[in-house]
Amino acid sequence: MKSLFRKIVLKMLEVLARIKLKQVAAKTIGITGAVGKTSCKEVVFSVLAKKYKVLRNEKSFNSEFGLPLTVLHQKSGFSSPAQWLKILVKGFFRTFFVKDKYDFVVLEMGVDKPGDMDFLTKIASPDIALITAIKPVHMASGQFADINEIFKEKKKIFDHLEKNGLALLAIDDKFVKKLTNSVKCKKCITYGISENAKVRAENVIQTEKGLTFSLRYQNKEYRFKTNLFGKYQLSILMPAIILGLINDVPIREIQEAVASFTLPPGRLNLIEGIKNTLILDSSYNASPEAVIESLKVLDFLGKRRNKRRVFVFGNMNELGQNSKELHENVGRQIPLYADILITVGEDVKFAADRAVKSGLPAENIQTLDSAKDAADYYKKIIQEGDIILAKGSQNKVRLEIFVKALMANPEEAKEKLVRQEENWKNINP
Repeated sequence: MKSLFRKIVLKMLEVLARIKLKQVAAKTIGITGAVGKTSCKEVVFSVLAKKYKVLRNEKSFNSEFGLPLTVLHQKSGFSSPAQWLKILVKGFFRTFFVKDKYDFVVLEMGVDKPGDMDFLTKIASPDIALITAIKPVHMASGQFADINEIFKEKKKIFDHLEKNGLALLAIDDKFVKKLTNSVKCKKCITYGISENAKVRAENVIQTEKGLTFSLRYQNKEYRFKTNLFGKYQLSILMPAIILGLINDVPIREIQEAVASFTLPPGRLNLIEGIKNTLILDSSYNASPEAVIESLKVLDFLGKRRNKRRVFVFGNMNELGQNSKELHENVGRQIPLYADILITVGEDVKFAADRAVKSGLPAENIQTLDSAKDAADYYKKIIQEGDIILAKGSQNKVRLEIFVKALMANPEEAKEKLVRQEENWKNINP
């Protein structure tokens, strides 16, 4: 869209969404963070929907356009002015002629530059707010200068809490922990594995079927099991459980929601591959710490099954001037968790170079330019039962192309993989 038309459309969407939210009069839950926002939003929805009527963002509709489109029940018009005009007409009709009723509106709030949180909370000031974690992302030109700027922007979500609002603070995150004494709200609940957390996860065990853990809340202990992998997933599960408990969702139903919850496509999902391989599909996005956590899962499953650990690593985008250093930092860790490394992209070559210097044999590394090339190469070296981690950012990487090429049942791609809509298929990585 051209700049002026874009501004007009965005302003009209903002106004309509604000009016609509006032009409609905539901409790608004705002979820932000550098990683895990979409997954957290989905599991919060799954828990609360056991008892209440809940609206949440479609997929990752979390931006300045995505959030108001969610409230107005509309899809994106992409680059078509005609489609955006239709959306505005439908949004107007929905606002003034359709009486929607919800108990909760769960909104993922994505920010990738200074000022974004101010805009989003102007549309929807939350009654409940949380930050999943603060990590180095969105640091390309025109975005954030460093991780401290990211934190500064994201923590604004608490500044815009409604009166008597509730703040959920993940105190295992060193940045969020800083807020425990500074968040200005009457109600605050800390959570994590830390002994200082009001709500604490204990007895965390990783199995081949997923995580099991106990949650201690108000001197009571509740046991949970989930099919998710990686202890870091507690940061998305615990807020959902807490919100279920404080809103009187029966504990059995909370446990059922957590046990049956599956991550959105591309977020470390297990997919059967050809030749009895197992693919850990984490192709939606990548940031340094998320890569390391995913590698730990690759290592766990590879050692449990005594199979070769294959890491297909795509560029971690939007790291700005820190990209080389951050890729190298990941590269140092790769020999601890993987036997084979296949890279896709330019900056990720820094990780490959560092992996060699850190002990991974050079003959076990292949650097390539595209996900298709990676699939073609891997098929030549595949071994029965390999455990494969595919993790990278989307732009110019698109590792879901690699995953689809290796799926035992590629007809399931539309359901199981990210970016399978026609408009994405027509975009070359």
